[in-house]
Amino acid sequence: MKKLLIAAASLAALSGGIVHAQSQSDDTPAEARVSEEEAAQNPPDPRLIAEELRAKARRIPRRNLAAALRAASDERDDRARTISRRPDLEALREDLRRTEAEDEERNVSAIRDLSSQTFAAAPSEAPPPPPGIRAVSAERLRSADAEEVARASIPVLLPAELRDRMKVYGMENVYTATARIDAEARLLISGTCNRVVGGDPDVVAFRKRIAQQPRRLEGTRASYQMSRNDFGVDLSFSKFGCGYVMTVECGDPGADPRCAADDYVTGLAQSMILANPELAGGE
Repeated sequence: MKKLLIAAASLAALSGGIVHAQSQSDDTPAEARVSEEEAAQNPPDPRLIAEELRAKARRIPRRNLAAALRAASDERDDRARTISRRPDLEALREDLRRTEAEDEERNVSAIRDLSSQTFAAAPSEAPPPPPGIRAVSAERLRSADAEEVARASIPVLLPAELRDRMKVYGMENVYTATARIDAEARLLISGTCNRVVGGDPDVVAFRKRIAQQPRRLEGTRASYQMSRNDFGVDLSFSKFGCGYVMTVECGDPGADPRCAADDYVTGLAQSMILANPELAGGE
C-alpha cells in the first residue's frame, strides 16, 4: 500500500499546481473480465495498482496531462518543488451548508408536488444522485476502511454514485480510491493539497495554458479539465484549494461510451460525498 500512496502522491502533485494556476482565472483497460462476485472476492492489489500507474506514466506521451500527473516522484524534474498546502476548510463548510439548504428546499418542493398530484408508479431506474457535495462518514460506506480515510487530512471526495464500492487508501496530504464499476470498467480518484511549482519550462507552460481555458462543473462548482490516454479518460478538478484527478478506465476505451465521451465521468463529478466530514466539524 505504501507504493500505492507514493504513486498517488506523485499522480496528484501536478494537480496541486493546476489548482494554483486555475485560481488565477476562476474562483474557482479494465483488462480483467471478472464478475461482480469475483471482484468482491479478489479486491485490487495496491502493489499491482502502483505498478500499473508507473507503467502508464512511461507509455503515455509527456504532453498529456495524465502522464504528467502520474510521473513517479523519482522521475520528476529536479527544477520542480512540491509545497504542502492546507485545504480551505471554510470553503468546505460553506459548500456543505449550501448543499444542505438546497436539499431542504428540494424536499419541501417534492412534498408539495406529492400533495397536489395523484399517485404515480415509481420509475424503473433510480434517479441519479442530486448535484453537490454531501457529508457521509466512512463508517456508513460499505467498502471504505474508516481508518484509511481518517489518515487523510484533506477532503476525501468520492463519486456519490459509486460510494459503496470505493476502497480508500489515505496518507496525510494525499489519498487515492478505486472502485470496480463493472466487468468492463473501473474508476480511480486521487486528491492532494500538495502544489508543484517550477519544473520543465514545457510543463510550466502547459499548466498556464490549461488555466486559461477552465471549464466548470455546475453540480460541485469546481473548475475542471479533461484529457484522454490509452486506457480511458481523466477529469482533473480543483476544489477547496486541493487538486483531484478522477480516471475511468475501460476494456475498450474507444467503443465504451463511458471512456469515449465526457458525459459519464463529468456526471460522476457533479455529485460527490465527503467521506471525512469531521474535517469540517461534522458527524
